[in-house]
Amino acid sequence: MLAIEVNDLHKRYAGNDVLKGIQLHVTQGEIFGFLGRNGAGKSTFIHILTGITQPTSGSFSILGKTHHQMERIKQKIGVMPDTSNLYQHMKALDFLKYMAALKGDTRSTAELSQLLEQVGLPHVEKQKIKSFSFGMKKKISIAQALLGNPELIFLDEPTSGLDPESAILIQQLILTLKEQGKTIFLTSHNLTEIEKICDTVAIMTDGMIAKVGTVAQLKHAAKETIHVHLRTNPSLDAMRLQECGINDVQFIKHDQAVSVIEVNEEEVIPLLIERLTAQRVKIYEVKIEVTSLEDVFMAV
Repeated sequence: MLAIEVNDLHKRYAGNDVLKGIQLHVTQGEIFGFLGRNGAGKSTFIHILTGITQPTSGSFSILGKTHHQMERIKQKIGVMPDTSNLYQHMKALDFLKYMAALKGDTRSTAELSQLLEQVGLPHVEKQKIKSFSFGMKKKISIAQALLGNPELIFLDEPTSGLDPESAILIQQLILTLKEQGKTIFLTSHNLTEIEKICDTVAIMTDGMIAKVGTVAQLKHAAKETIHVHLRTNPSLDAMRLQECGINDVQFIKHDQAVSVIEVNEEEVIPLLIERLTAQRVKIYEVKIEVTSLEDVFMAV
């Protein structure tokens, strides 16, 4: 079953086309990474999916409900709010109790305290939100998104502003939510994070979906290259590499005692090491560098 299905979605503001015919499918139970540069239209798209604004044309459905059934959709989704929209004067636990009541979430006080701890906010129940750091506000925003036991959760930059330990905790929480069968729609500027935890990734540019697929599919479509960095004695050059007698191997450069070789597939690497060793080349270090999601993103 599809968690999200979007068909030819358009949005126009003051004569400007912000969204230009979005087609997108998100499978239920996956972590879906949504990328794009500032101004690409990401926020507008998410605002439409979560009922904040209306599309100019086109349609979408969420968890089997059409966009005309937005009130029913809202009962099934969780949305991480912007930290500026939190009720700053309220204590953390009182805030969650209030938001839980609005969501129809009947969790006990103890269970809400446990939710705070789950997102990395232990022992803050009586602390006012206005005293929270930026990172703490991000965490309680995630807790709010989890109220009501939603099937689909929209998380916008959930780990930005967090220290590394807290970011890892939130990533683990997201993976746990997936294990529970929930669908996560995740935006992030942390491409390493997206590559690490997402099942599928879409890249938006200029109001359109430029690329969509698994990380492996996106890399393959970008003609993934493999660079082998070798620290050797003696140093390598194109002639010595040619003497190895291996096809589809190219000398790229030698920089600060390290030679960079490009190969077409991983299976070539052990053969290259074997041939160089046979030539009495001493190999001190081997480092493999492959095309990253960042490379794919920057090429869009």
